[in-house]
Amino acid sequence: MRFFMKCPKAKLCGGCPLISVPYKQQAQKKQKQVEELVKKSGLKITVNPVVMAKEPFGYRNKVIVGFAKDREKKVYSGLYAPKSHRVINTSGCAMQPAIVNRIIDAITRMVGSMKIQIYNPKTGTGLLRHVLIRYGKETDQVMVVFVTAEKNFPSRKNLVNALRTEFPQITTILQNINPRDTSIVLQDETLLLYGKGMIEDQLGPIKIAFSPSAFYQINHDQCLVLYEMAKQSLGLTKTEAVLDTYCGVGSIGLFMADACKRVVGVEINKDAIVNARYNAQLNHIDNIRFVAEDSTKFMVDAAKRHNYYDVIILDPPRAGTTPAFIESACALKPKKILYISCDPTTQIRDLLIFRKHGYVTHQLSLVDMFPNTEHIESLCVLEYDPNVKKQQWIKPAKEFTNRPTSSKNKKIKFDSAKSVKKSGRPMKYKKNHH
Repeated sequence: MRFFMKCPKAKLCGGCPLISVPYKQQAQKKQKQVEELVKKSGLKITVNPVVMAKEPFGYRNKVIVGFAKDREKKVYSGLYAPKSHRVINTSGCAMQPAIVNRIIDAITRMVGSMKIQIYNPKTGTGLLRHVLIRYGKETDQVMVVFVTAEKNFPSRKNLVNALRTEFPQITTILQNINPRDTSIVLQDETLLLYGKGMIEDQLGPIKIAFSPSAFYQINHDQCLVLYEMAKQSLGLTKTEAVLDTYCGVGSIGLFMADACKRVVGVEINKDAIVNARYNAQLNHIDNIRFVAEDSTKFMVDAAKRHNYYDVIILDPPRAGTTPAFIESACALKPKKILYISCDPTTQIRDLLIFRKHGYVTHQLSLVDMFPNTEHIESLCVLEYDPNVKKQQWIKPAKEFTNRPTSSKNKKIKFDSAKSVKKSGRPMKYKKNHH
């Protein structure tokens, strides 16, 4: 197994800035950065060693590529250079599964041979903007989404048939129409060209079905490690009522369901809740229900009604949660609060607020969900300590006392892969029989 490598495109595409650094050193660097954050916060928390990935390459189960032409007018595809519309040829990317790389190369070849017009963001002309590929590691199922500037898609039928013939792993193909001048890849109108519009993956004991925009952790193996650590740290006994906030398509709550009495999942995106309910049915799990509501509003209302949950789980976007959420969650006096984060900076900021309400943790666990990048996933379990307000502690650094409005306010930046977490929207497809 390789633990580091040289990539000639690493500095150009910016997708894996640490790829040339030995993997153990990457983990040590990330742990040190989190330890510095904890020290500056004044919290007395032990930062556990990073749980490293067994395979730091080929793990990305979601890839979005753009298209361009070289000087010889030959079509190539790849990731975009940071903060630009410039496509870098990243054929054979080491971060992507082999099957995904083969499909991308085949699509690129077909786009050229079928003379499909490539979208030009400068002039707003052309057709094909992006291709999104999602992969279920355990099921070997592949989803392909063509993002086009308009609905009319010449050669669509031939393209779909050619892909189905060459790659039986492709179980669904879609066309998303995006006519807007925006960096957001997917828009609301999607045509179903082949299959069901979703693919499935097996995450330990549960099946997870997800659509093009649904949130699903980008590293299958490390996601399973994270969820197993979370479950073990809670020590559930099949008697607990669990509240899973910011639940997205329900993966964490579904993973916990067999170990507790009941689960309530809360997510603001109504389409994500539809996906979550489908996943509950898919796994024949009947002790879980999902509510389409903003997590902070749900928590504030729950505190007013004096609802009780033994365990509260939150896995918010990189911006963290809100003071109102924290105050209301603590008012319910749960036995434990599990906080999973993709940004240790905002998580530690929130832990300071939890402490004001008597909920503390003594250790922070780190899971390297994103090898060869600067991202890290962290989790901790908080419990109520009635004596915490009497304890003396170091005053936190300034960046933790003011809630930042952007990442520019952070002294140490963890640029999360979950910049918009839990969108999880199963598309409302229009069938198009090619």
